[in-house]
Amino acid sequence: MSERIRESNKTKEKIIDAARKLFSEKGFDGVSMEDIAQASGVRKSLIYYYFPSKEILFEEIWINVIDELEKEVFSEVDNESSISRAIKRLIKKYVEFAMNKEEISKLIARERLNVLESENGLHNAKSRYERLLQRVEKIFERGKNENVLNDIEPSTATEIISSVDAVPRRGLLKSIEEFLIKVILKDKPEPQK
Repeated sequence: MSERIRESNKTKEKIIDAARKLFSEKGFDGVSMEDIAQASGVRKSLIYYYFPSKEILFEEIWINVIDELEKEVFSEVDNESSISRAIKRLIKKYVEFAMNKEEISKLIARERLNVLESENGLHNAKSRYERLLQRVEKIFERGKNENVLNDIEPSTATEIISSVDAVPRRGLLKSIEEFLIKVILKDKPEPQK
């Protein structure tokens, strides 16, 4: 890789890192391209070279964040044969992500509604987030079909799980994890592996 390409990638990463931090702290509407230029140490005109609009920059960040969330959450879920254990792991991994990736969790919590209700320019971000929610909901649908869910709709369970990053007190998340497992899953012994 040439030095020029390496520098270009480094500049782009500086922009993305600064913007992600600002979006998580102030929200999409609270951040200007000038703010991102100051925080990244990159000229505003160069930011526009890489990202023609704030929406395009935000979408790239959002899609990367959701990709990371999905990869971590499903890393132990996909290969699980027991749906009860898969749901427990899904809840555990989602809560762990919220606890360990505070900046990203704040960004998701702050901007979730903005993305889902967007009418102007965040279509790729919305589509990506909806795909994640559909994947989560399929796990709960499987649980309902196999009769391991309590009296809760898969869509409701999905909304609850996808909102754990909005809990302001991180110390509560472990208790919330245990509570969610009890609320969502029927209390019956797990089948042995």
